[in-house]
Amino acid sequence: MQGSVIRKKFIDFFVNRKHEYVASSSLIPAQDPTILFANAGMNQFKDLFLGLEKRSYNKAVSIQKCVRAGGKHNDLENVGFTKRHLTFFEMMGNFSFGDYFKQEAITYAWDFLVNHIQLDPDKLHASVHHTDDQAYDIWKSQIGLPAHKIHRLGDADNFWQMGDVGPCGPCSEIYIDRGISFGCGDEDTCSPACGCDRFLEIWNLVFMQYDRQSDGTLKELSQKGVDTGMGFERLCAVVQDKDSVFAIDVFAPIIAAIEKHTGIDYSMASSDIKPAFHVLADHIRSCTFLIADGCAPSNEGRGYVLRKIIRRAALFAQKLSNDVTLFPSLSDAVIAQMESIYPELRINQRLIHEVLTSEVERFSANLIRGTAILAAFFAQNVQSKTISGKDAFTLYDTYGFPLELTTAAARERGYTVDTDAYEECMEKQKQQSGADKQTNKIEDITLEPPIRTEFTGYHELQTTSTIAALIQNGHTVDAVDAGSHCFVITKQSPFFIVGGGQVPDQGWLVYKDQKTPILSVRFMQKAIAAECIAPAQMHVGDSITSIVDKELRTNAMKNHTATHVLQSALIRLFGKHIKQSGSVVHPDYLRFDFTYHTQLSTDDIIEIENLVNEKIRENIPVTIDHMTLKDATQQGVIAFFGDKYNPDDVRVVQVSDFSAELCGGTHVQRTGDIGTFKIIEVTSPAAGLRRIVALTGPKAIEHYQTMYTIAKGLSQEFSVKPEEVPAVVLKQKEELRSLQKKIHTMQHALLIAKVPMWKKQTQTIADIPTLCIMEDNLSLQQMRDILTVLMQQTPGIYCIISNDEQKASFIVRIASEYMAHIDAVALKQWLQNEYNLKSGGKAGELQGGGPIIPLAFAQAVYDWIKHNRK
Repeated sequence: MQGSVIRKKFIDFFVNRKHEYVASSSLIPAQDPTILFANAGMNQFKDLFLGLEKRSYNKAVSIQKCVRAGGKHNDLENVGFTKRHLTFFEMMGNFSFGDYFKQEAITYAWDFLVNHIQLDPDKLHASVHHTDDQAYDIWKSQIGLPAHKIHRLGDADNFWQMGDVGPCGPCSEIYIDRGISFGCGDEDTCSPACGCDRFLEIWNLVFMQYDRQSDGTLKELSQKGVDTGMGFERLCAVVQDKDSVFAIDVFAPIIAAIEKHTGIDYSMASSDIKPAFHVLADHIRSCTFLIADGCAPSNEGRGYVLRKIIRRAALFAQKLSNDVTLFPSLSDAVIAQMESIYPELRINQRLIHEVLTSEVERFSANLIRGTAILAAFFAQNVQSKTISGKDAFTLYDTYGFPLELTTAAARERGYTVDTDAYEECMEKQKQQSGADKQTNKIEDITLEPPIRTEFTGYHELQTTSTIAALIQNGHTVDAVDAGSHCFVITKQSPFFIVGGGQVPDQGWLVYKDQKTPILSVRFMQKAIAAECIAPAQMHVGDSITSIVDKELRTNAMKNHTATHVLQSALIRLFGKHIKQSGSVVHPDYLRFDFTYHTQLSTDDIIEIENLVNEKIRENIPVTIDHMTLKDATQQGVIAFFGDKYNPDDVRVVQVSDFSAELCGGTHVQRTGDIGTFKIIEVTSPAAGLRRIVALTGPKAIEHYQTMYTIAKGLSQEFSVKPEEVPAVVLKQKEELRSLQKKIHTMQHALLIAKVPMWKKQTQTIADIPTLCIMEDNLSLQQMRDILTVLMQQTPGIYCIISNDEQKASFIVRIASEYMAHIDAVALKQWLQNEYNLKSGGKAGELQGGGPIIPLAFAQAVYDWIKHNRK
């Protein structure tokens, strides 16, 4: 049975049982910082389980794309070396949100596996949480599973939670017995609890009963639910009777593409080559899907995980081919196979290929050097078979080798890596850089009972409402005193928080005729909390007025609508592969990050500005419509990166037939309200990313006025027309460069003229010509030039020191014939200990600097050489 058939059978089974089919959500969790990537089917239903969201259905079925390569759920190290671990996989699942519970979930699962997939019931086992008598009885009494095939297990095996906090509960897992040949050898004790390969988990049925709090405690959910998960690839392996997930039909096109590119027959490959096939086959799927969903390689967070996966693939690709295009080319096979299910892959095909190619090419040089260094570490540790944590950290810090790459290479050779020592090095670096600063998260506070604030800010900037809750010192209180720092939650609020990159509003609270500015506004679950200093004693239930700063909101609206128009302009001008990677909508400016691997030229920038301003001059109405997510998607509406949408009701912001995006932000009524649009900065914050910073409205006018004033002032200064200023400035720059070159030549000549004098000052210390020179305000190049001339005429030991007003620089150079007599490392240590001069360099030369060096330094150097000559 092919994977496509299994996929259809699963969806049809539950749709026929009144479940709503829900398409997979993005791999990038929307507004959920608790997980790096979507790692289970329930991620997109989290708020339903928490009771924070309602939809038109209470039963659902989905096949969710998932990545487990970072954070709590991390299978990256295992991929390639086991027969079942993947970083990217699809999770089949059925869900109940307050509808059915344990009995129906277990019955559905058994019915599907036995009657629709035709698995042998005699080979099936089940496990339950050791405290779950209800699930045990259902398996035994209603399904008829023999008692010896029902296993009571503990929290580690049969209690599931999505992350450190959030919905969770006991679970029941279904296993298939693959026979004693896969087992540990002890047929009497072998069971799903054993951990061997005999019993393969197929389906996990999670009974959502609790919400895990940040302090680890369990809180009963307001409504119980069911969350099930069954690995699509693993089920295919069972149904197709394959020993490995990489042998199923899903992976066949990718394996074939690797064979075609490398000329290596997978079926005939040796045991040390096949893992490379597996790594590339898995990693190309995760990278292709992550990039299509808006993830871009970077040095932090999700982007860093993507970079690690790409680099790990590059490491294993070397075992198959020296062609750096191998890994990027495999994305075509993934797209061809999966585009009918995930059309975003074809839309972003060019982007995917460009990102992968850029990353692999950038890493290839470091990969060669790092691999050579790693080989040296292997040679140095043949006896211990261990790579030290310090060496592993050096590979990461210097050559960009993530720990997973070092671990994978070590594993292949039978070595281990001291990961504890590596983490110590990493932690030390974090502390030095201040990267481990903690922030107080008001969002972690749980409101009892849950509070939902009605947002009124789309149609008014001032709202009088009732105080629903007060937060002080991390706790809910009934009242706060005047002058106290607190958070005020109201039943209605006009304060906009975050959506489409728009920054939160600023404004005031008016309480009993006393006005106080808000310090910030933020979400607490579904409530809007305004931070302030209480103007008077405040009580829950009192009336309060919230006022938005009109000028700032208006400017933010101009920038937000302009951001939409900008994105559409970029897509029209440069192609549909343009993908938003982040945005900031501020009252003063807008910033838009997008994936694009070509530098924007001056003509490109002008073309973008012209198109956006053309749409502004057309004064097009900006309309707001509400529809289902499915309808919006079918109409080609663009979704903003990282935003979360209710599938039953999404808000579509449309600018005629030019732009249509899902967005919860605030916008102007017509494009003409934007006024004007001016790009002031184009940068590249990371490889393959471009960042545009632009101004609109009053800020753009201020910018034009400033630029005009500067240009007019320069034209008057140079007595030329404003348009001639750039040419005049360029000419003066060239003249300045020529004068500086002449000055440098004269300075060089003056210094060289001093060489005879310095030669006379040279002393013979322990049979070595030695000289220390002290000259103020020398450049490094001048210092090197002097040393070169002196060394050519009389080889010896020469030290030159240059003090400026705040610090000193120095170079010590030792002729090759004297290097055996002077311990440069000991000299370096002496300089640091005695004078706090830090240095580094190559053989025969030290270069560094530090505090101002005194005149007595020269004699001290002579004395050190005299007493330390070998």
